[in-house]
Amino acid sequence: MWCRLGLSQTSAAAHYQNLKIIFRAETMRASSLCLVFGLVLLMARTSEAQLAPAVPETCCFSFIDFQIPTQKIVSALKTGSHCPAPGIVVTTHRTEFCVDPAEAWIKSFMEKQLKQ
Repeated sequence: MWCRLGLSQTSAAAHYQNLKIIFRAETMRASSLCLVFGLVLLMARTSEAQLAPAVPETCCFSFIDFQIPTQKIVSALKTGSHCPAPGIVVTTHRTEFCVDPAEAWIKSFMEKQLKQ
């Protein structure tokens, strides 16, 4: 086989060694790239987890000044403790409203919901 290629056995061995070194270098580059990519993904995921408590899902910053008919209310949920002001998010079929938890009508609605 060496004769057909016109290579001596020593030059073929040197060529093989050269290919082996090139292959190792390419493998190292690919491994390094995968490692860096994995670390970037891990950092992105970790930073999202740290931001999650700082960015609340639903908080109330202003409240409506009218009563919503109870038959139109689909759900009523208190805002989380991470919000700057306590509130109740009232959902109807069309939209969501923020209601002050001190309002008498929402207090009675919430009490009825707890009893059921």
